[in-house]
Amino acid sequence: MKAKYEELTRLEEERLANKDDPKWQREEPDRELDRYANIHPWAGNRIKLVVPEGYNDYINASPVTLTSTAEKQSAIKKGLQDKYICMQGPKAQTVDHTWHMMWHSITVPDNAAPGVIIMLSALTGPNPANPSEIMEKCYKYYPMSEDDPPLHVNESMQLGENFKATVRFVSRENNVDGTGIEVRKLAMSVEGEEDEKTIWHFFYPLWPDAGSLNRQNVNSVLTLMDLTRAKNVDEENPRVVHCSAGVGRTGTFVALEFLMGELQGGAWEGWDESEEKGTDAIFETVNQLRMQRKTMVQALEQYVFLYEVCRKVWEEKYMLPCIGGEHTHDNPPEEGKNVHPLKAIPEA
Repeated sequence: MKAKYEELTRLEEERLANKDDPKWQREEPDRELDRYANIHPWAGNRIKLVVPEGYNDYINASPVTLTSTAEKQSAIKKGLQDKYICMQGPKAQTVDHTWHMMWHSITVPDNAAPGVIIMLSALTGPNPANPSEIMEKCYKYYPMSEDDPPLHVNESMQLGENFKATVRFVSRENNVDGTGIEVRKLAMSVEGEEDEKTIWHFFYPLWPDAGSLNRQNVNSVLTLMDLTRAKNVDEENPRVVHCSAGVGRTGTFVALEFLMGELQGGAWEGWDESEEKGTDAIFETVNQLRMQRKTMVQALEQYVFLYEVCRKVWEEKYMLPCIGGEHTHDNPPEEGKNVHPLKAIPEA
C-alpha cells in the first residue's frame, strides 16, 4: 500500500513538473491569503470570486467532482451527492472571501436551497514543528452562539463596493447523538437581496491533524456525511468542506464519502479474488482528487485508513465468513485468515 501511495506522489510530481500545461500550473502563493505556503489550488481549477474588474478574485478553494471508478454502477448510487468545494480553513484576512464565496458559489440569489459547510478542524492545535506550541488551525469565521453579534462582511469593500452581507446566528445543537458533531443554523443576508439564505454549519473537531480515526469516530464521520447530505436539499449545490490546509482530512472525507456511495450502491459487488481485471478504486479516487486539488489525502496514514474502512464495510455488506463464523466490526477477522479480498481494495 505504501508503494501505491508513493505512486500517487510520483504522479503529482509529474504534474508539478509539467509547467507548460496550463492545467497543472500552480496558483502563485499569496502570503496574506494562504494559510500554508505550500498548499494552494491548481490555477486551472480554483474558485474565482465574483468581484469587479481590478479586485482580487483569489480564494484558496477548489471545486471538486468525482465520477465512478467502477464499470458497474448501481441505480442506488444515482442521486448521491458528489460535488464539493474544498478550501483551506479561513484566516482572519479571508473571512470576507469565504462568505462572498458562500453566497455566489453555493447559494446563488435565485436559489432558495441552503448552503452547507463541513468544518473538520479545531480552531487551534499543536504546531507540527513544535508540538508543545499551540497554533491557529482555523480562524473563527462564523458566529458561534447567541452571544456573538452578527458578522458583517466586506465592510472594508476589499471585494468591491456592491457586496455587503451579514451572517447571524440562529440556533445550535451540540454533540448530536453523542457523535461530537456541532450543528449551527446561520442566516446570511445580502444588501439589495430580498431573501435570507440559510447556511448549515457542521463542526467536527475530533479528527486529528494528518491522522486517522478510531472505530467510534469513524461512525461519527459516517453520521456527519448523512446529516450534511440531508441538509443539502439541492444535489447541484456543492457542499463546502475544510480542515486547516483543506487537503488532508478534507480529501479523506470526500474520498471516503464517495467510496461509501460506490460500495453501498453495489458498484463493487461482483469482485472476488479470482478476477484479474479491474482497477484499484481507492487509488483512482485519490488520484482524481489530486488532479483537482493538490495534495488531497495528504498523509500515508489517511490513505491506509481509506482501505481499512472500505474493507470492513465491504466484508460486512457481503457477509464474508471468517474462521469460527461471521464477523462484524466488533469482531473482525484476523489478518490474512479466510478473507476474500476485493480486487478494488488490495491487501496492505
